[in-house]
Amino acid sequence: MDRKNRSLEELARTILSESSLPKCFWADAVSIAYYVMNRVLTKPILKKTPYELLNRRKTHIGHLKVFRCKCYILNNGKENLGKFDAKAEKGIFLGYSLSSYAYKVYNKKLMIVEESMHVVFYETNKYEQGLAKVNTKEDEQNIFLENLENNTEIQSVDSAK
Repeated sequence: MDRKNRSLEELARTILSESSLPKCFWADAVSIAYYVMNRVLTKPILKKTPYELLNRRKTHIGHLKVFRCKCYILNNGKENLGKFDAKAEKGIFLGYSLSSYAYKVYNKKLMIVEESMHVVFYETNKYEQGLAKVNTKEDEQNIFLENLENNTEIQSVDSAK
């Protein structure tokens, strides 16, 4: 049992440090680590996950999302919207509900953790986000000019034949 707890603690610590969230979200990191651990093979001999052994049905993993990914919580009648008000609020994905098929998300506008089924996820790699921010207009122009030069060289070689 201690080994399982240590594995769970290490996984949660890794998830929390990789996500760059404050330590106050440690319970959500442990919860999602536990959720994922129950859906991966632990004993290759059995060829079943703990979830399959307990519930006697196949595990579905299509709904799994990246912890701390950006998401938008749709406003389905929570508050009265004006004609030009936003229909969604920005949030951060924190995990899965224990009582329903909803997602646990941190609502940035209201600064609360809420559960909702009406969530749209924007999952990107942390490194892709960093690369997207590095490219400025000048960088894009330089890349375009380099590609243009490379294409003209290829065309001149082909025309010489």
